[in-house]
Amino acid sequence: MSHSALFSTIETALRHNPVARLMLEECELLIGSESGVVLRAISAEARSFEPIMPVVSLPLSECLINEIVISQASTALQAQRSIEIYGTGFATIALLRSLAEQSELRNCYPHGILYLDKTDPVEDLVQTIFEQFYRVALDEKPSKAELRSGLCDRQALILLDHSTLTPSELNQLEQLLPNSTFAIASIERRFSQIDCAIEVSDPKGDLHIVSESENSALELLATIGVSLKAEQIRAIANVSNSELNRLIDLKVIRVEQERYKLQRNYQSSEAWMEKALVYVLDWLRTRPDAIVQERELLIITVQWAAKQRRSSEVIEIVRSIETAFAIAKLWGTWSNLLRWSLAAAWAVEDEAIEAWALHQLGTLAFCQQEITTGYDTLRDALALRTDLNDQTAIVFSQHNLAEIKALIVPVNSKNSLRTHQRHFYWIVGIICAIAVSVSIGVSILNAQHQSPRRNDRSSLSRIAFELVLSRFS
Repeated sequence: MSHSALFSTIETALRHNPVARLMLEECELLIGSESGVVLRAISAEARSFEPIMPVVSLPLSECLINEIVISQASTALQAQRSIEIYGTGFATIALLRSLAEQSELRNCYPHGILYLDKTDPVEDLVQTIFEQFYRVALDEKPSKAELRSGLCDRQALILLDHSTLTPSELNQLEQLLPNSTFAIASIERRFSQIDCAIEVSDPKGDLHIVSESENSALELLATIGVSLKAEQIRAIANVSNSELNRLIDLKVIRVEQERYKLQRNYQSSEAWMEKALVYVLDWLRTRPDAIVQERELLIITVQWAAKQRRSSEVIEIVRSIETAFAIAKLWGTWSNLLRWSLAAAWAVEDEAIEAWALHQLGTLAFCQQEITTGYDTLRDALALRTDLNDQTAIVFSQHNLAEIKALIVPVNSKNSLRTHQRHFYWIVGIICAIAVSVSIGVSILNAQHQSPRRNDRSSLSRIAFELVLSRFS
């Protein structure tokens, strides 16, 4: 099937699904089809992103921080030393946020102060940080090279409330942002590479007087590990608003922007994950819009389901939400979701889902400059889809493979290569002909000296030799 025929079939299939478009450096991605994303080569044009100043707007904290501690943290950060703030309670977050208001620090960091509080993969953190520094259109996705180039000279203070960030991931951030400084909140120390650690604490709430329902809310928040809305806590743990308000009064949980969070260690129970899974599945079946906003609960739940080998539920969740993360340019999360769905497909021996996941992963890998991985994974997807005789799906994978070939070796390069090959072979032919002719001529001249009676033949040979030389001169 010709390339134009392939895309004609794809266009027909795309009419049945709302499609979003993302522009990359040398290609665009069409997202939304049930058969998978579509890759299209485009005319490569140099692009740039307009620098902007980050805007930090944080709610005031009711927790009071000792001025000496604030001064200690501020002095380290003014010297471009990263710090780790650790301890139980709300004091860590209160100190982290107070640093965003320090005028001395704003003066030290010409590219501003950032505050990030989502537990995203490091790749998504980098994307979010880049979009704080540069104006990026909704349909544009910076490449890894553009991200590196844009972040390497930023001199900023980055405040992180990220409970799952690992030391190796912090190293990745520091390599991408070598001129920036980090302040990170933790419950316990976890970053040995940070030599300035500041311990803080606030008065602990009395956990001995909570009711059974209130205890359920605390266990749920401790097990999930991320903030939840009141309606989510009510649906999962059957806790009333008045009971949540009492926990706030006891300074056991805090609420911000209508989300409740436990900021201390507490007993957890796997039984709450089972209930969270039921809640998430019921919620997703209503086709909600706020998928990206609720990503922390969604990712925690699907990750738990994957570990528990709840393969059918994993596939259902991933198929419901993966498009939203692709469009939101949160490709670290998108990749994780696809890998969980691939493992789940293997577990239940669902080759159609396996082929779909491979198609998505292969295309994603190519878009992240992992060319060989992307091509090989797409070939695996095509082989499976061919075995399944899914004609529409086959066309999608064939098309993306053809686009990868076109992007790697453009038509002009192929024509130029063929031209160079022809020139090379022509020159080699001339050299070989001259070498053979000279050899013949030398043999003839030697023969003349040895046998004068062959003068007539040698005359003819000389004439032939001269004709050959004139042909290639």
